[in-house]
Amino acid sequence: MKYSMKMRTVIKIMLFLAVAVFVIACAGKEVKDAALDPAVAFQKAEALMGQGNYEEARKVLEGIRSGDASQQYSTLARLRIADTYFDEELFEEAVMEYESFLDTYPAGKYASYAQYKLAMSFFRQIKTADISYSVAQRALREFEKLRKNYPRNPYMEVTDERIKACQRLLAEYEFYVGSFYFKKGSYEAAARRFDGLLKNYPDSVQEAETLYYLGLSYKNLGKKEQAIDTLSALIGKFPSIKFSIDAKGVIASLKQ
Repeated sequence: MKYSMKMRTVIKIMLFLAVAVFVIACAGKEVKDAALDPAVAFQKAEALMGQGNYEEARKVLEGIRSGDASQQYSTLARLRIADTYFDEELFEEAVMEYESFLDTYPAGKYASYAQYKLAMSFFRQIKTADISYSVAQRALREFEKLRKNYPRNPYMEVTDERIKACQRLLAEYEFYVGSFYFKKGSYEAAARRFDGLLKNYPDSVQEAETLYYLGLSYKNLGKKEQAIDTLSALIGKFPSIKFSIDAKGVIASLKQ
């Protein structure tokens, strides 16, 4: 079949347009695939976090979490979403994300990290003993859970330090409350607090002072033998301090 010059020209133009459309479509697919590439997107999110742009980083990470069919980056993206809240000091949101992550992946590769950051989300909220008691209690529980459930975690040294810090603050609070009751003359309540402090937080900074005031509380309650035993324990463990010297006088008066 013979084609006219005009027809051949039209065919050439149509073939050119078809090729052009195909090339543009392929290029568009490559751009789209690049935009959805979880590795590229994850690097972008990391850069945004480094710049302190946490909200934009979360949007990118959410896209990875929902769009990564390979699941290679979606799990890590979920954890980094929690990290954006932590770094932004939005600790309530961070706690929810870390807890959700641990519920889903309790024995996963990143579980010990998530547990550590969960504990730190509470620890970072601790201020003073009188207003942070419940937060310190929760931080202590989460650090102890980290130590128990993930004994080979790489945060063990700092975890032990954080546990001691929480225990120290909780002991301070118990002594604060016990002293309040003692000054009010509520010696039964004071004795319960002081006794609980000694049992729950042994070797605390307040141990000597706690023994002394526990002994005085027993004395004021008329519990002579308990008072003598407690004050004698104080003298035996801390023989040279002023509380022990005063305790000797109290014991002498009780024995008269």
